Formats: sequence, structure tokens, C-alpha cells
Amino acid sequence: MPTIARVFNESREHGRLARRSKLRVGPTIAVGALTLVLCVSISLLYVGWQPGSSLSFTGFIAMALGLLAAIVLGIGIVLLIHHDKPGD
Repeated sequence: MPTIARVFNESREHGRLARRSKLRVGPTIAVGALTLVLCVSISLLYVGWQPGSSLSFTGFIAMALGLLAAIVLGIGIVLLIHHDKPGD
């Protein structure tokens, strides 16, 4: 009678079972939390801007593009770190 381990190994060898993702949840949640803290701090910086001063439309566009670039760069670095881990 075949054992469960042997059946699973044979199925995996024939490509009938999906491989499990090796992306770790803990570091991903930590990076997500730090990104959230960054976004909140930038928002508070904007809200707490000097009273009476205003930001032009060009300033809003520059701030939005800078924030978007920072988030995309952070996500890219995290994905590269997870992708290049030895033993994965």
C-alpha cells in the first residue's frame, strides 16, 4: 500500500500539485507596516505645514509623484530581497 508521502512526491514530480509559495508573511507585514507609517507621517507633515502657507498644483503633483516613486521603489526592493534569498 503506497504511503501518503510517496503519493505526494509522485504527484509533485508529474506536475499535478502546485508548489507552495516561499514568500514569508512576517517580513512582508513588517515592510507593509513601515510603509504605512511612512505614508501617515507624510500626511501629517502636509497637514501640519506652516499655517497660512499654500501649495500650488505643481507642488501637489510633485509630492504625489515622489510618494508614488518611493512606494514603488520600496516594493521593488522587498520583492528583490524575497526573490534572492538563498535556499528558496
